[in-house]
Amino acid sequence: MLDKNAFGRLIRAYREQRGWTQDELAERWGYTREYVSQIELGKRKLTGMAQVLRLAELLEIPMDRLEAIGRGIPKRWINAQRPEQTDDAILQMLLAPGREMVRLAYLVWVADQYPVIEEQLRGLISQLDEALMSYHGGLLKPAQQLLAYAHQMLGKIAFDRLDLTGAAGHFSEVVDLGEELQDSDLITLGLSLQASVLRKRGRFEHARHCFEAAQRYVANASPAVQGVHYQLFARLGYDSGDEQSFLRAIDQALEIASQTRESLTTLSNDFSLDEVLQEQASGYTELHKPERALEIFQQTDRLRSFRPLREQGAYLMIKAQAHLQAGDLDQGIALARRGLEIATQYQSRRQIGWLEKSYMRLRMLPLGKDRRLEDLRDAIAEAKRSP
Repeated sequence: MLDKNAFGRLIRAYREQRGWTQDELAERWGYTREYVSQIELGKRKLTGMAQVLRLAELLEIPMDRLEAIGRGIPKRWINAQRPEQTDDAILQMLLAPGREMVRLAYLVWVADQYPVIEEQLRGLISQLDEALMSYHGGLLKPAQQLLAYAHQMLGKIAFDRLDLTGAAGHFSEVVDLGEELQDSDLITLGLSLQASVLRKRGRFEHARHCFEAAQRYVANASPAVQGVHYQLFARLGYDSGDEQSFLRAIDQALEIASQTRESLTTLSNDFSLDEVLQEQASGYTELHKPERALEIFQQTDRLRSFRPLREQGAYLMIKAQAHLQAGDLDQGIALARRGLEIATQYQSRRQIGWLEKSYMRLRMLPLGKDRRLEDLRDAIAEAKRSP
C-alpha cells in the first residue's frame, strides 16, 4: 500500500534541498503558500498531471522518483463497445495529456535529460501515427495538433545534440501538419525552427528565405510564437554578421517579451524577457561589441537570481564569451570552466561548441598567444571527451 503522504514529503525534501521557503515555491508555482503547505502535509492532493509535472520541473524531481510513489503518467482504460469506436477510444487516450503535457515533458527533459521523457515522446508519435493512418473522425485535428507539438519538442532535443538531420525532419513534420491544419502558430514555429537548422549549417541565405516565408503567418500567430520567430531571426542576423537585421529583429522580440507573461508556451519555447536579453547580449558579443553585452548581463543578473542547472550552464558560457571577447581572460576562463563542468552533466554538444568557437576565434588574434588560453583549450577537450 502506497504511503498517502509520500508525495508531500518528496516535495518538501526537494524544496528544502534548493533552499526555498514555501512562499518562494508558491510564487514560482503560481499558488499560495497555504496550498503548498497543505500539499506537503498531505491534506490536499494534486489531481491534474499538469500540476504534478510543473512541480517536478520547478524542483527538478526525476521522473523515476514520481513513478516510485505512484505519481507517474496515469494509465487509462479503453472502453469501446463497437469496432468503429476503437479509433476514437485510442485517440481519446492519447489526447488526454494534451499539448500542455507534451510541453511539460520537454521541460522535464531540459531539467535533467531523463531519457524516459524522450522515449515517451517517441512512443506518443508512433501511436498517433498508427492511429491516424485510416482515421477520419472528429478527433483528427486535435490529434494532428498534438502530433505536431510532439515533433517540435523532439526536434528541439535533436537540435541540442547537433543531430541536425533529425531535427530538420521533425520540424518539417511541424510545418506539414501546420499547413494541413491551417494553424499559424505551427507553421511559424516550424519554419522558424527549420531556418535555425539551416543557420547552424551555415546556409544563411536559405535560412533567411525560410524566415521570410514564415513572415506571412507571423501576424496571425500568438504573441509568444511571434516572439520566438523574431528571437531566432535575430540569431541569424548576428551569426551572419548582419547587424541591422539583428537589431531590427531583437528589438521586436524585446517589445513582445516585455508585454508577454510567462506561460507553458513561453517556457517550452525558451522565450522570456530574460532569454531575449541573453540573445541580445550574445548578438553584441558575436558582433564584436562585448562591452554592450556585459552591460546587458548586469540587467539579467538582477532579473533572474536562480536558474535551473541547464540554464545556468548556458548562461555562464555566454557570459564567458563576452568576457573573453573583451580581453578579460581571467574572468572569462573562470566562467567558462564552471559552465563546462555543468554542461558535462547534461552533455549539450551545442553549448560546449559555443566555447570552442570562441576559443578558435581568440587563437587568431594577438591575444591568442596568451598561455592562459591553454587552460580553456584543455577544459573544452575534457568536456568533449566526457561520456
